Amino acid sequence: MTTKMTRRTFLKGAAAAAAAVSLSGLLTGCGGDQLADNEVQIGPFIVKVYGLDVALGTASGNDKGAITGKVKLRYDAGGSSWQGGSYNNMFKAVVVDANLTQVAPTGPFFVSDALVGKPFATEEKALKLSFPTDEARQNFLDGKPAVMTITINGMTGVLFLMKRDDNSFVATKTVG
Repeated sequence: MTTKMTRRTFLKGAAAAAAAVSLSGLLTGCGGDQLADNEVQIGPFIVKVYGLDVALGTASGNDKGAITGKVKLRYDAGGSSWQGGSYNNMFKAVVVDANLTQVAPTGPFFVSDALVGKPFATEEKALKLSFPTDEARQNFLDGKPAVMTITINGMTGVLFLMKRDDNSFVATKTVG
């Protein structure tokens, strides 16, 4: 059985082949380089937030509690370079309309993805964001997300810190 090749069937086949080729590139890109839901890419940095919990603070006094966890800063600019900066004011979070205060991490960071520096391409630090009021802490515990903006060298990324249905806490790129 032979199939007659017309201009129309040729163009349909060519369009389908072009679509398949372009989609295969997208699907390949979704493989090993895809970030986890608790990671955000900011220029050559990948920032991962994990191990979240809530410190409740004290019944009396100024300690209103905090969101605690870990932050992993990974640098990859393609090799043979380094980057330095400061953790101070890198993480800003808001619950409803209350601004949380970054307590940790603080101080400078220095990362390198150079061949000799590969072991220095990643830093892990404690994260602590203090609630300004009991109301802000309660809003977070009641399920209101903390919208966290991460700023490195003038570039930003956003993660949502949230309470799950099982009463655990997670960082995620989407609210829901």
